[in-house]
Amino acid sequence: MQLNDGKKWFIGIDGGGTKTKAAICDEQGQVWAIVAGESSNPLSRPWAQVEATLQQLVATACEQAGARAEEVAGLFIGLGGADRPAIREKLHASFAEVWQERLRVDNDAVPALYSGTWGQPGIVLISGTGSIACALTSRGARHRVGGWGYLLGDEGSGYDLGKKAAMAVLRAYDGRGEPTALTGLFLAHYQVASPEELIGVIYGASNPRMRLAGASELVEQAARQQDSLACRLIAEAADDLLELAQACLEKTQEALPVVLAGGLLATDTLVRQRVMDKASFSTVIPDVPPVIGSLAAAITGTGHRLDEKAAEKLRKSGTALEKR
Repeated sequence: MQLNDGKKWFIGIDGGGTKTKAAICDEQGQVWAIVAGESSNPLSRPWAQVEATLQQLVATACEQAGARAEEVAGLFIGLGGADRPAIREKLHASFAEVWQERLRVDNDAVPALYSGTWGQPGIVLISGTGSIACALTSRGARHRVGGWGYLLGDEGSGYDLGKKAAMAVLRAYDGRGEPTALTGLFLAHYQVASPEELIGVIYGASNPRMRLAGASELVEQAARQQDSLACRLIAEAADDLLELAQACLEKTQEALPVVLAGGLLATDTLVRQRVMDKASFSTVIPDVPPVIGSLAAAITGTGHRLDEKAAEKLRKSGTALEKR
């Protein structure tokens, strides 16, 4: 992957709703710095704040690596909604004048995908606060299934699982549903004495969606205690996610690997176990975070080849920095 004389750098950004990460590596795949900043979700933060966050992360990454901007061969920004014209235009207005042909922008699903495929075609199945399946085919075609937000979709997501669990607790309290271990877990987690008090805690939260998404961990706990209702909720979430991935695969008409990403699938949860047990397709569990996938996107997006040696160096050096 050596380009020419003189050190060349690549910067990758993985923008998220909670935080944003930027990483910088050299042409050999050695990661020199990983820096974190605030959320860069353009749907929940003013654009001026998003732009400031991204600009600061790029500057900090260069500073920590001792890199000059003119030495950067590629900058990739993976951001939620960046595949939409309005957000893409804002990104180009903010960065294109300086970075010109070195700039690549795309949806934040791409870093998640490339953390498992290293720039090769595949499907990424994401289950975090929301859920979506996205594909990049060998022919360059793109497909997506789901991702319609918490009002119209997000099946199998942390929010969906947490919401269903909260409903089950309230139904049990009403006498309309079966008793469940989730009741005690919810009361302890939200520090309330009665299920009635959950209404004020959840509806009164600054971000009720995130509040409910966090409750998905309680479903995991209850299911590990063999609570029958929680086990059914886990099974339903896994089936919903399998449906997303299968529908996406059928659109591609290729036997592509499915990369598992997002909070419910990136760790060894019961949801992930069930997805892998029932999947009729090949699954991949990334061993690097999405920000390293954004570096793979920065490298391959500018036409440079990411060989096995460079990918292994990205993996080792990136993992070492993440553990610090």
